[in-house]
Amino acid sequence: MRAPLRALAASCLALSLLAACAAPPVRPSAMVPDLAGLPAGPAPAYRQSISAAPVGGGPGASPAWTAAIDTAQFQAALGSTLQAAGLGGLDGGRFRLDATLVKLERPFAGYGMTVEAVVAYRLTDTVTGAVVYDATLATPGTATLDDAIDNNTRLVLANERAVQANLRRLVEALYALPDRPLASPRR
Repeated sequence: MRAPLRALAASCLALSLLAACAAPPVRPSAMVPDLAGLPAGPAPAYRQSISAAPVGGGPGASPAWTAAIDTAQFQAALGSTLQAAGLGGLDGGRFRLDATLVKLERPFAGYGMTVEAVVAYRLTDTVTGAVVYDATLATPGTATLDDAIDNNTRLVLANERAVQANLRRLVEALYALPDRPLASPRR
């Protein structure tokens, strides 16, 4: 009778250790930046006028892609950021924001993990077809042993922070755009 109990206890211990190795899920809400301290909101033409197109890049775009964030999670964070910034969201709008996840590094291991998020953005006026903003932003995110003991958890935190910093820089850039009067559509 004791042998089955020992086997059960050993199995439970092994499963517990295996579960501890799994990375926590990425939270799109953790990637939405705090916008406190930014200058006044966007120019009137951009208020609630930007819709995020489906995000490109990410896993599968490159054999070197090993990050814990996929395009759906980034898409959700981008839409929430646009809403929080008063710029729009995921549907409708005069402007279309295309975003491509170019790179999100994954360090092998370390006490402090620093990840760089590189995202290419293009904002297009859907009425005229003019490209209003076109830039590639690179931002770091770091997580240390103070944040988490587990490497996988530190990686997720560093990824979330890198994307969060990238989205904040995007909002700063969009807030700095000059107002655009409504022009006649292209022919």
